[in-house]
Amino acid sequence: MKKLIVVMLALCVAGGLWAQSITLKMGDNLSDRTTTWGAVVEQINAEFKKANPGVEIVTESYPDQPYQQKIKIYATAKQLPDVFKYWSFSTLLKPLVDGGFVMELNKADFAKYGFVPGSLESNVWGGKLYGIPVSADMWVIYYNKKLFKDAGITTLPTTIEDLEALAPKFKTQGIIPMVTDGKDAWPLSITYDVLVERVNGDFSRQQAALDRKAKFTDPDFVEGARQYLKFVQSGLFQEDLMVSDYGASRNLFGQGKAAMYLMGSWEMGLAADTNFSDEFRSNVDAFKFPVLKNGKGKVDDLEAWYGGNYVISSASKYKDLDLKYLKYYAERFPGLAWERQATFPAQKVEPRPSDSPVAKKLLKILADAKKTSGTTTIDRSTPQFKEDHQNFTRELSSALITPEEFCRKLEASAEKASKQQ
Repeated sequence: MKKLIVVMLALCVAGGLWAQSITLKMGDNLSDRTTTWGAVVEQINAEFKKANPGVEIVTESYPDQPYQQKIKIYATAKQLPDVFKYWSFSTLLKPLVDGGFVMELNKADFAKYGFVPGSLESNVWGGKLYGIPVSADMWVIYYNKKLFKDAGITTLPTTIEDLEALAPKFKTQGIIPMVTDGKDAWPLSITYDVLVERVNGDFSRQQAALDRKAKFTDPDFVEGARQYLKFVQSGLFQEDLMVSDYGASRNLFGQGKAAMYLMGSWEMGLAADTNFSDEFRSNVDAFKFPVLKNGKGKVDDLEAWYGGNYVISSASKYKDLDLKYLKYYAERFPGLAWERQATFPAQKVEPRPSDSPVAKKLLKILADAKKTSGTTTIDRSTPQFKEDHQNFTRELSSALITPEEFCRKLEASAEKASKQQ
């Protein structure tokens, strides 16, 4: 009888009938698992478990700030989830990389999944890849096609100088040319990033300055500040720019009182927002941030950054399975995310016939990108540097300081930040 039992067990193992149960622990900031992004992850998890019998997935989810605290606690206790979602910012992911808490990945393993240029690099530290991005944000200009037509504008501006020249044409129609959130300042800081690149054609200059391999007082940064001040003073923006918040600027555009809206790709939902008129929703579209006539930047150099990054714990017992999961996630996420309109993928996807014109245009802008910026400058250094950058940009926008003074202040803040990291 004992021999029979041994033989039967051996046959079960050999035939794969007695599979070992494995539980993968995961973590993310997607508390809602029934709609949007959380629902996409749940579908991916269900498919992965079905394709890998014996694998269970247990996920801990918390809102952003509590989740960040949990990850820090788990890292200290050496109890990080096997696979978890985290931000690639230098203040968040880099400490985990420096502490050896996350596993290095092979970039070639993800070459076939259609990641847009520069997106994987957002998770590269010291020349090594530590995570994969799954969502993208990019800086664009939304516009109202009807208001352009009413103002007699038949072609979209391809240069910043042409864009600035549109201001009086809209003002004669009683329309604000362009709006954005000036009160919170981060959109202004991002716009400065774009203008510096339009001057020098090199997204890496910002990081070089933060790494102290360049200076924010170098000529290209100063010229970027001059172009920024000219842009703000061109008459394009609402008169109360510096006290106009996100909701106020968005509503001015949605109510047809402004012709353009300077904001990120996450606003593609404007075309479906029933708070605004059918006329507006059928006329909202987007175009690429223009170039400077005498600048080195190209129109397909895209200010785009990446979030929702997934990493693997270096202490996981199931690294091969974790990697298999990441590859499956990379394969399935972009299509599912776009289908549910959960987020804008960091990978190329094909538009659907049912997509709005603005959604299709945003996909094309991302697909056309020859290079992308990665994480915005304000999120590449210390929290104090971010606050300083935004405050200095406010001062420059109000002409309280000169472009040269702005750059000297940025340089001093970057030097201080380098000593704190």
